[in-house]
Amino acid sequence: MLIMQTNTSQFSRRRFACGTAFGVLVLLQILVGQPFAQDSKKIRIGYSALSLSFLPQLFARDAGVFQKHGLTVELIQMAGPIQVAALAAGEIDFGAAVSPALFAAVRGLPLRGVMITVKTPLFYIVSQPSLKRIGDLVGKTVAVDTIGALQYIAARAMFKKKGVNPDQISYIQTGSVSNSLAALNSGAVNGALLSIPNNVIMTQKGFNQLTSTSEAGVNFPPAGLTVHVNKLQKEAGQIKRVMEALLDSLDLIETDSARVAGYIQNQWKLTPALALETQRLVRPTLVATGKMNLEDVQEFLDAAYENGQIQQRANSKALMDYGPLDEVLKTRRSK
Repeated sequence: MLIMQTNTSQFSRRRFACGTAFGVLVLLQILVGQPFAQDSKKIRIGYSALSLSFLPQLFARDAGVFQKHGLTVELIQMAGPIQVAALAAGEIDFGAAVSPALFAAVRGLPLRGVMITVKTPLFYIVSQPSLKRIGDLVGKTVAVDTIGALQYIAARAMFKKKGVNPDQISYIQTGSVSNSLAALNSGAVNGALLSIPNNVIMTQKGFNQLTSTSEAGVNFPPAGLTVHVNKLQKEAGQIKRVMEALLDSLDLIETDSARVAGYIQNQWKLTPALALETQRLVRPTLVATGKMNLEDVQEFLDAAYENGQIQQRANSKALMDYGPLDEVLKTRRSK
């Protein structure tokens, strides 16, 4: 009010101009700066393991892709059930493991999948040297990390797609891929579900790789983005910025072979040749658009029900919300 009452003097006019400019800056800070401050807070993303299924998320962090989008991201390694609980409680912002969140959503937790970065887990059925065909494992023992978990479901799906009755296999729970590897190497089991690079290492020793999720066409989503429904409703802007970063990461993995192979070599302590082979095997499993066909997600949910992982049938359209991703993809296409 004082400024308006004394605006006849030159000094007061200058004060008015300065005050107005300051007011505009404050208003811009409120209207514009606040969202950026909100997005610049540390974003917590849970992931299950140092696995190539989470390569897009790991590479986005370590190659500076998140930072490029103005995001400060912390990747926190936690098992699937803990990740689901943390996501439901709001202790993390996103989950990168898709299947545990979808299973929890079937049970009634308010979680949704919003993006799929990898469409199939990189699992391989590797057998003793004497077993040459997938049918040779009928009546024999196959090691998996956990009965009822994703690896077990994928194993049964691979057998089924290759014409082998999965009920004719004896599954041995070992607790981890490293334990399964040790069991196969010692001859304690006839076959094992392995992941990269263990499958390559074992075939180099003379063991036989009988099939893989990719070769058998088992499209089960291991990784992407899952969120709480409250975040989906209230923080769509942050969700879309994280999606933009992950799409850029997927693009780089597809196009910058030398850089990505070097990253895989350093992160997983592989030889250069094995890193290149690993990259070659990973690339076909990536979902460049972040949108996996809902029909494939439905096939995964149906398999989970048939194997007792979920207790009721579920609809992929109810559990996946591609709304924010569709907006991001539309914007990217228009550039």
